[in-house]
Amino acid sequence: MDQSDSGRKLVLPPDVTPDHVLGLLELLRSLGSGIDSMYVGDAIGEDVQILPHAIDVAEALELVTQKGGNLELTERGKRVAAGNPKTVKHLLREVASKLEPIAEVVEQLRRKGELLVEEFESTIRKYYPSRFEEAMMNVLVWGAYLDLFKMNEDDEKILPIRLPHAKKSEPA
Repeated sequence: MDQSDSGRKLVLPPDVTPDHVLGLLELLRSLGSGIDSMYVGDAIGEDVQILPHAIDVAEALELVTQKGGNLELTERGKRVAAGNPKTVKHLLREVASKLEPIAEVVEQLRRKGELLVEEFESTIRKYYPSRFEEAMMNVLVWGAYLDLFKMNEDDEKILPIRLPHAKKSEPA
């Protein structure tokens, strides 16, 4: 884990989808800057269980910042909220390595080229000993949405779609 990329990794909550995060950004964009997070919850009518997690994911992806209890879009967040689908996916793919287990799955795909479903499930179980099925489906949704990875049509393998470039490492 590279600490110079400004931060820790967040384990993706099993129930926070790309729609939750993008909906939050759209609301912040339409309401303007410095919105109280309590007002955000009321405005979107989101489940009080999910909203804090969606905010955490948006923060980990460098899309929002919290200042004095208020949520503000970052520059990346403004570009995502205003972007077309292709731009949005590109901007989010650039920071997807801040979310586990997405980062680990991407790294495994870089090393191996593909993963058997059993290998993918093993990785997911490490992060989600409970709510495994929900988490597995959500990680697949994120992987497909970001054009990172998908399950093949036979449900036997996880295949890369468009992996971000690996950082150059020292030869062993």
